[in-house]
Amino acid sequence: MKGNDTENDDVWKLLGRAKPVSVSPYFSRRVLRDIRQQPESPVFFPLFLLRWMGAGAFALLMAGFFSSLTLDFPTSGMASNSPEFIEAFDVAAGLDSLLAVEDAAISAYANGL
Repeated sequence: MKGNDTENDDVWKLLGRAKPVSVSPYFSRRVLRDIRQQPESPVFFPLFLLRWMGAGAFALLMAGFFSSLTLDFPTSGMASNSPEFIEAFDVAAGLDSLLAVEDAAISAYANGL
């Protein structure tokens, strides 16, 4: 098909033979009336329960969280006064000596700018 040559197009010929459609001025009024007259579909879950479900779930979550703070759980690892715990803490406390503090200072990088 060339550019704007619509006179020879079969679709335009077919559309030219179609009769015009006229819509009643009350078409939209009738459609809306039919929609309003249809019976409503039954609600599967009551809407008031859906509104409060999120708040209830959050309240249960907070109640569980705060109740877990008051419970005394047994320690699963080393006791805090055992020699193994103290030794592990001393090793962890010495890890800061592995980092050269002077090299990580911001002033060292600022001088190079």
